[in-house]
Amino acid sequence: MEKCDSKRPLPSLRYLKLSNNGLVGKIPEWLGQLKNLQQLRLAFNFFEGPIPASLGKLPNLANLVLSRNQLNGTLPDSFGQLTELSILDVSSNFLTDWKSCHLGPSFPTWLKSQKELKFLDISNASISDSIPGWFWDISSSLSLLNFSFNQLNGELPNPFPAFPFADIDLSENLLKGTIPLLSAPFELLDLSNNKFQGHIPQNISEVMPDLIFLSLSGNEISGEIPATIGMTLFQVIDLSNNKLTGNVPSSIGKCSYLKALDLGNNNLSGSVPSSLGQLIQLQSLHLNDNKFSGGVPFSLKNLFSLETLDLGNNRLSGKFPAWISDGFQNLRILILRLRSNSFYGELPLGMSSLSSLQVLDLAENNLTVNVPTSIRDLNAMVQEQKMNEYLLYGKYRGIYYEESLVVNLKNQFQKYTKTLSLLTSIDLSRNC
Repeated sequence: MEKCDSKRPLPSLRYLKLSNNGLVGKIPEWLGQLKNLQQLRLAFNFFEGPIPASLGKLPNLANLVLSRNQLNGTLPDSFGQLTELSILDVSSNFLTDWKSCHLGPSFPTWLKSQKELKFLDISNASISDSIPGWFWDISSSLSLLNFSFNQLNGELPNPFPAFPFADIDLSENLLKGTIPLLSAPFELLDLSNNKFQGHIPQNISEVMPDLIFLSLSGNEISGEIPATIGMTLFQVIDLSNNKLTGNVPSSIGKCSYLKALDLGNNNLSGSVPSSLGQLIQLQSLHLNDNKFSGGVPFSLKNLFSLETLDLGNNRLSGKFPAWISDGFQNLRILILRLRSNSFYGELPLGMSSLSSLQVLDLAENNLTVNVPTSIRDLNAMVQEQKMNEYLLYGKYRGIYYEESLVVNLKNQFQKYTKTLSLLTSIDLSRNC
């Protein structure tokens, strides 16, 4: 593809889409001669080397997608001339040589001239700077804003200017301050793994009524979960690894479309609300590493789609819920983790009916461990898992909740994510 003998190649070409073709070598300079080109999509190939400066001389270029290659260097200065550009995706490359500071570590100033930009994905681009004030004039016209996996710092404006129903992903940065209110309805908001503090807005259902995906995990957010959180269209709520306190509001049971709920690693207390049993589409439930007390609500047997139940490291007590073996026997439940609580009693004989169960962790309770011989009938544990299946829930416009689990193997705690579906484990240690 690097050579083209014509002095004026393909003069009328407007759309060039060659993604997912296994192409190799460098992106040819002669592409800059295609003056009528409006779309150039070369994603998911094996192109290497720098991005040609000649691409910045395409006056009609509106869509430029070069993601998932092996490109290096920087974005050319000439990209500032692409005044018609509305979609730019250079994510997942090796753009790490930032000596000229066109993309990183400084915030890319050439964005200032992009008045038609609608979709902006500059994730994982080694930008270690604050977001300048002039950028927020552009952001209000963006349907997609993805600055994830950089080192952006500073605070976000409040209210946050964005295009109606935009997708905002600012995860994995160094942003701080409070969670901003939104100037328009959002559908996707991922601010995970930053340094945000303060409380979740109490009127979340009013300021984010159309929110489908919300991840605020890995911050320093405190206070209580607002009761109004149950008045939205959520498919994913991930508030894990924060400093949340108080009870889980029963209104969360009204999130009838919820696929994943992760409240793990906080300071939440009180009982596990029985209203969670109304979440019949829920596939993953993490309430681990909190201060929940009381028993496991019988209503959870109504979670017909459940695959992961993690209530480990709490203050739960009572007789081991025998209904688990009956209520979940027809489900594809893969993970059952109740370790480090105060459950007592024997394991029910019906545990063998959980034919899909791959991880059973009941360690550090007060159980009478007379392991029933029927436990050998746990089919998924007997069979070697040879096919890796990513456990992704609530996938929405390319973003999703990725299942993860901390497992004790030989007295060492290891976190599994992408290979979790290959794991089989039973831990009944430190019981009676």
